[in-house]
Amino acid sequence: METWSARDMIIETNRDVKWIRAALLEIREKENELDLRIRNLEEITNSFKNSTLRDSQISAGMGAGAGGFVAVIMKLLGG
Repeated sequence: METWSARDMIIETNRDVKWIRAALLEIREKENELDLRIRNLEEITNSFKNSTLRDSQISAGMGAGAGGFVAVIMKLLGG
C-alpha cells in the first residue's frame, strides 16, 4: 500500500475540489437550461389553454346566437 505525504494529500484534495467545482458548475448550467425549457413549455401550455378557452367561449356564444335565431324563425313561421 502506498503512503501519501501531507503535501501529496493536499495536492490530490485540491484536484478533487477543482473537479467537484467544475462538475457543479456544469450541473447548474444544465439546470438553468432545463428551467428555461420548462418555462417555455409552460408559456406554450398557458397560451394553448387560453386559446382553447377563448374558442369554446366563441362557440358557446355562436350556439346561443344561432339558437335564438332559430327560435325567432320558428315563432314567425308559427311553430
